[in-house]
Amino acid sequence: MRRHRRQNLLLAAALGVLVVITWLVVAREQAGLARLTTLDPAQITSLRVSAGATAARRFERRDGRWWMSEPYSLPAHADAVARLVAIASAPTRSRHARDRFDPARIGLSPPQALLELDALRLEFGTTEAIHGDRYVRTADDIALMPDRFSSWLLAPAESEVDHRLAEPLQKLAQVLVAGVARPELATAWERVTTSQVIAAEAIQGAGSAAIAVELVDVAGKRIGYTIRRRDDGRYLAIRSEPALAYPLEEHQMQLLLPASTDTVNPPR
Repeated sequence: MRRHRRQNLLLAAALGVLVVITWLVVAREQAGLARLTTLDPAQITSLRVSAGATAARRFERRDGRWWMSEPYSLPAHADAVARLVAIASAPTRSRHARDRFDPARIGLSPPQALLELDALRLEFGTTEAIHGDRYVRTADDIALMPDRFSSWLLAPAESEVDHRLAEPLQKLAQVLVAGVARPELATAWERVTTSQVIAAEAIQGAGSAAIAVELVDVAGKRIGYTIRRRDDGRYLAIRSEPALAYPLEEHQMQLLLPASTDTVNPPR
């Protein structure tokens, strides 16, 4: 038992050292690299990103916060937009003249992804073989950048909308559950958030039992949800417009529905 404990401690220590070394290598690498652009993130007011055959995503800064205007018209997830904006100031490993490479050979004819930040246009190609750096074409040159951002460019639009279910409503005036007013649930619905948002058409394994919930704010604006219990025991709040699904846990549902509600939790 003691030997096993010592081995676990040694493995944990070795892992800790490896994590520290990796962090130091990345920090040292980034500290010595020039940034792609000098664009000030705080000054950006619009953003558009497209990649492959996926629908373009467009964001606009309104009254100090980011909104997605395409393909959904909803408040945006602040962290998702911040990651995209940060690409403009990410470190580069080298810079080259625009005619240094054949665009077709490095995935820039056409670009594999496009990021537009106000008037700034960034085109993304393939990665090179030695370091795995990605080719990025700007108005002035072609940069090679450590590729730590591709997943952000390829993210589904659903993951970039605000994860709070009551957005963009103001303070809730009413919550209707199966047509019955439940004002005591308003605070819970104002606060509830999900770990992810997915397209409603991508839902699989949602049970047939369901209950309707309608949120109404002080200005009279409404959001409708259908609550379903999935086959795996989790829950989905399916938004009526736009058609998005918000996975929820059972402990969240206990706060969002009256205790007497058994429509989405049928007896086993």
